[in-house]
Amino acid sequence: MKTLLITGANRGVGLALTKVYLKAGWQVLATCRVPSQADELQSLTLRYRSLTIFALDVTDYTQVNQLA
Repeated sequence: MKTLLITGANRGVGLALTKVYLKAGWQVLATCRVPSQADELQSLTLRYRSLTIFALDVTDYTQVNQLA
């Protein structure tokens, strides 16, 4: 299974790409700043076991290094 990391996965292009890749069978590592407020993204976890959500602010180097 191919794996993809998507930042800003809670809305807009990031959310759209998350849906496309999940439907295509990829494992998606989705990030957003506040996962608890990402209702649509959270609802996808009910349908796709291949989705994992992480809290990440890409401007915070400590968080980026921890995720890496």
